[in-house]
Amino acid sequence: MDPYEVLGVGHRSAPTEIRRAYLALAREHHPDAHAGAGAADRARSEARMREINDAWALLSDPDRRRRYDMTVDPPSSAAPQGARTVPSPGWRPRHDDTAWMDDFEAWKHETDDFVPPDPHPPSVGRTSLTIFPVALFGISIATGCLAMVAQSRPLLAISFVGVALAALLFLLVPMLVMAQRPGRRRTR
Repeated sequence: MDPYEVLGVGHRSAPTEIRRAYLALAREHHPDAHAGAGAADRARSEARMREINDAWALLSDPDRRRRYDMTVDPPSSAAPQGARTVPSPGWRPRHDDTAWMDDFEAWKHETDDFVPPDPHPPSVGRTSLTIFPVALFGISIATGCLAMVAQSRPLLAISFVGVALAALLFLLVPMLVMAQRPGRRRTR
């Protein structure tokens, strides 16, 4: 396949245009961008990425590109720059958004926007409510160990009941705490 068609650039494209097209396609088809996809989609992205890398290897080297251009007549209508095959999900820079590639100095002044702190921190009652299942689980495990050492079946049964109750509370307590958030209560 023609490396110019693979990258979606014309035969007379400048090296910077070829590089931008390569980077845009690499972001779109890189196998890591499709890590959560099925096996067939990952295989397609790997095959496409191999084509893109082969085309880039040929067109990024001026000598190899010149030799290739001498052996092939350019087609009458080359593919337009930025031609894409299948759009991929998730955020991707626009095809004309390439200033970030060369502007490392601007990155020094960027800051991360963190999630603002909760305006309603948990109260003492809610904090102790969330700690209760953890404490119950720890006490139940300690009781179970003691029951095994003392070979006491009733104490072991109490330990199993405590672990089961702690597991149930691990599920129920977060729901109760979220239901009690001041910002989420309905007023009549």
